This record gives sequence, structure tokens and C-alpha cells, in this order.
Amino acid sequence: MAKRHELRTRYIVGWYEQDVGKLMETTADGFVLDDPVESAPVPKDGLAGYMQRWLERTGGENNWRLTHEVREDKDGILTDWEWWEVLGTDMQGTAVVMTSDAGVQLERITYFNRKRR
Repeated sequence: MAKRHELRTRYIVGWYEQDVGKLMETTADGFVLDDPVESAPVPKDGLAGYMQRWLERTGGENNWRLTHEVREDKDGILTDWEWWEVLGTDMQGTAVVMTSDAGVQLERITYFNRKRR
């Protein structure tokens, strides 16, 4: 198994466990997290603050479900696309995560909200 697969797995575990240390260990130096709620993309050294803001937005809930996952490993880049939901909240959307053997390079998330009528 390529190192990028291991790094990607440990990265998502860092989110599940709310462990900023695991996130820092698995992200590359030029890492960027792009969340449209944030005023600017979040660099690696901004992850601790971002996680705090994320938990405030979710009401402290961190019970995830990832579905509809698609993975491509091409030219040294592992790209994952997935649908995400924070269970017990209305928060859901899509994410793309790109990982090389140096670490997670990019996570870009979007939000989906459809009011039921």
C-alpha cells in the first residue's frame, strides 16, 4: 500500500477523533482546507482554530457518515470524492481530498441544504 493511502486514512481518523495532532502529522506543508464558510482557505497551521470553529458550527457533534465514495490513485495523487453528513445535524455536503506521499495536499468541502416543504 502506498504511503498516501495510509496518510489519508490517518487524516480522516484525526477528524473522527478530533485530534489536531493527527491532522498535523498527515498534512503536507502546503496543505489547504477550502471551506466556503471560512473567509479564506485554511492553511496547515490554521487547522486547530478551524476545528474549533467547525465544532461550534456542528454544536459539538462529530458523528460522521461518509457515503458515495469514489477514489482514484493516479500519477502519485490519491483523490477521494465523497458525500459527508454530520449525523444529528442538518450539515451535509461533498468533499474532495487530494493526498500525495508527502501528505494531504487539499481538502475542499461544499454544503448542501434543501429545505423540505
